[in-house]
Amino acid sequence: MKRIKLVQYFLAVLAVSLIVTLGGASTNVQAASTKKTKISLWTGLTGVYEKNLQKITNGFNKSQNKYHVVLTSQGTYDKMNQKVMAAAKSNNLPVLGMALYTSLPDYKHNGFIQSLDPLYKSMPKKNVKDIYASFRDGSKVDGNYYSVPLSKSVRILYYNKDILKKYNLAVPKTWNQLRADGQKLKEHQIYAYGFDQSFQMEWEGMLHAAGVTPISGKKVAVNSQPSIKAANFVLDMVKNGTAKSAGSDVYWTQSFVNGQSAFYIGSSAAVASIKEAAKKSFNWGAAVVPSYEGKSGTEVAGNDLVLFKGASKAEKSGAYKYLKYLLKPNVTAKWAEATGYLPVSKKAVASKSFQQFLKDNPYDQAAVDSLPDSFSQKAFVGFNQYYTDSNTAFDSMLNKKTPAKKALDNLAKQTKTTLAGN
Repeated sequence: MKRIKLVQYFLAVLAVSLIVTLGGASTNVQAASTKKTKISLWTGLTGVYEKNLQKITNGFNKSQNKYHVVLTSQGTYDKMNQKVMAAAKSNNLPVLGMALYTSLPDYKHNGFIQSLDPLYKSMPKKNVKDIYASFRDGSKVDGNYYSVPLSKSVRILYYNKDILKKYNLAVPKTWNQLRADGQKLKEHQIYAYGFDQSFQMEWEGMLHAAGVTPISGKKVAVNSQPSIKAANFVLDMVKNGTAKSAGSDVYWTQSFVNGQSAFYIGSSAAVASIKEAAKKSFNWGAAVVPSYEGKSGTEVAGNDLVLFKGASKAEKSGAYKYLKYLLKPNVTAKWAEATGYLPVSKKAVASKSFQQFLKDNPYDQAAVDSLPDSFSQKAFVGFNQYYTDSNTAFDSMLNKKTPAKKALDNLAKQTKTTLAGN
């Protein structure tokens, strides 16, 4: 009888132990099943830009329980590009990465990135169409989407209100008016037009207004007559002392704040820099870039996000969810308000939050007003090489006094070689 009770006791202990063990296993399985999929994202952001993207990413991470996006700054875009090249060779790319839109053709050509057509097709057509056309165009390679726009800026005209008032001038609506103002200001040792180290982006804006695409397919028009004419328009102003390059200072921002020019054409992202550098007594404003030959054109700059090769099915699903989150009107508006970049969609610009932001920050209105005439440069495989060659060409025009035709003829020859090699 005692033996029976003893056996029953051991069986009971065994049952309890089994329940505890299975219960623990069940808990472990449940914990494993709820573990979030990590989505790695490399950026070229630092400082306040990195901190603000982290805040937005924290919002995404808290909004759902399946994915966790982890940001890693590579310091600069150049360093990040180098890191991408090395990671691609070792098959150690992150899930997502930041890239200049002009790098997309090279990334696609090398097999680094995946098409995002499935992402865009999963979105309502009205939402895709709501993204500004120039940003959508920059996200495509050969008609297919390969990126999602994030940090976007355009070229705008900054002006010194005190100089305009003192010399009875108005904000120029055309490049011809800007040139005429230069003649009035020249005797007072004030430049009409100050620009960054190079005027290449303004030149490209002038070409866009004139209906010229520098490189399209195998067609190279960098040395066409309209291209040479546009370059000489600015070079003639430099020669006669009515326009000035920032030279080794790279940006004209400080010179503009110091009153060396009435006007400065630069990135809309420079608003924050001018605010920081300007004294309280400095009166300035911002407007759209002057029209050229009857039309306007302002070039888009900035970076996008791409999906690298090798992402698992779960990582890809998480990446899509995150990218869609960034495109939400309230999210892209929040990013723009925090950084000075532009919202990527019309709904975001029209939102109460961003409209209030514009009332509080009127300098940013010029960039928004410029969007209808904005365009993304037509990139191609080998664009980074073209960009290097074009920088050399414009440096030669400005600092070595090389005639525009000679410099652009040489650029055309180099570009044709680049295209043939690819």
